[in-house]
Amino acid sequence: MSDQSDYIFVYGTLRSDSDSEHYHRLIAPGFTLVDRATVAGRLYLITDYPGLLRAKNTHEKVVGELYAFSDGESALAGLDEYEECAAHSPQPHLYTRSRETIELPDGSVYSAWVYFYNLPVAEDRLIRSGDFLDPL
Repeated sequence: MSDQSDYIFVYGTLRSDSDSEHYHRLIAPGFTLVDRATVAGRLYLITDYPGLLRAKNTHEKVVGELYAFSDGESALAGLDEYEECAAHSPQPHLYTRSRETIELPDGSVYSAWVYFYNLPVAEDRLIRSGDFLDPL
């Protein structure tokens, strides 16, 4: 990737393999897939979409995809709207966006934007596999 690239990690309905209209509308037009990846965290089923929370231990990983993009904050504006964390979104925001360390299958690491769920979750809705598309 060029030095001008920034990165985002997606783990739910924005993944290319999620068969979601949201991927085709929000990710496909301006983001380039780097590879499958993981981030430290715990994944919960909210309704028909997942919510990522920070890991309680170093062994908890969430599966997703890393994408490169080059339009800075303007590229993220549509995603912030979708994740209900834009400045004008109702409070409390549904998600928050922060920069995290992402690991690729080959062991390389990237700093990427990640959306964390910002509301309470039911512990019995934990996706133990860490993979929204393979919840077993």
